[in-house]
Amino acid sequence: MKTKVEAYHDYLELIPELQEKKVPIALAEWAYSGTPSTSYKVVPAYAWGFHEMIRHSDLYYMANFTCATSLMSMTRTDAILTPTGELFKLYANQFGTIPVTVSGNSPQPAPRYPAGGQAPEVHAGSDTFPLDVVAAFTEDRSAMTIAVINPSDSEQTLNLTFKDVEFGNAGTLWRMAPDDINAQNVIGQE
Repeated sequence: MKTKVEAYHDYLELIPELQEKKVPIALAEWAYSGTPSTSYKVVPAYAWGFHEMIRHSDLYYMANFTCATSLMSMTRTDAILTPTGELFKLYANQFGTIPVTVSGNSPQPAPRYPAGGQAPEVHAGSDTFPLDVVAAFTEDRSAMTIAVINPSDSEQTLNLTFKDVEFGNAGTLWRMAPDDINAQNVIGQE
């Protein structure tokens, strides 16, 4: 996701007309493979993809997910959401739509094995390593949503500081954190 943003900025330099009439990114057919679609193991990677698109929502207009049926475990008569389906549902139903800038003092390290050998100039993720954080207001600005990915095997802490915004005392937590990274949602085995 990040390399596409950097390529977009390269095109802005090559094609000056894009400065005046920006053409948004429409990402077609994105997905990861290599694990069963019913596994939780890919969920942090998909969430990180969401975070990069949220961080660059001024450029990303849409993203079509490859093989949407992988979001369900199904038989001929029943269906349930896979962990990835639950992630899509969580972000669609709970995450805000007006992005808020998130900053920190711990930049993401360079990837050891960049996909396709393409490493972005600025590493993907927020400056909150080892966590990745995005935030957004709801459409009516009555609430702020904060999404945090912890890709590590250990519990992490995060100190939040907010500028120019006041909050009440209540909040709601939605969490996807199974006991085992290999946890699965399989129809008939719920």
